[in-house]
Amino acid sequence: MADLTATLKDAAYVTVGLGVLGFQKAQVRRVELQKQVTEQRKQIEAQLTNASKTVRGLAVDVDSRLAPVRTQVEERLEVLTTLLPEQARSVVDQARAAAKQTQDQLRSALGLTAAA
Repeated sequence: MADLTATLKDAAYVTVGLGVLGFQKAQVRRVELQKQVTEQRKQIEAQLTNASKTVRGLAVDVDSRLAPVRTQVEERLEVLTTLLPEQARSVVDQARAAAKQTQDQLRSALGLTAAA
């Protein structure tokens, strides 16, 4: 009976010991995963920052290349508008105002200065 009690006691100690080791191993793995996730987050943030700078640079480039085209289109529309009847001129002016507003919103979203 004493041997059985000692064996059960030893089995209980081994079980508790294995449980503690398993818990410690899980804690170590949790810390490792936290470090890994933190590092990956930093890398993703850096990539997003670089991508954002690239997109903004492209937007500035496209905007500067389109500036002369916008000016020419506006000048030609101005001439064309004067040739239209009043009712048609009103519709064209409304469409131009809506286009200008949309353009300004897009430029603002991209961090570009408002068009003159």
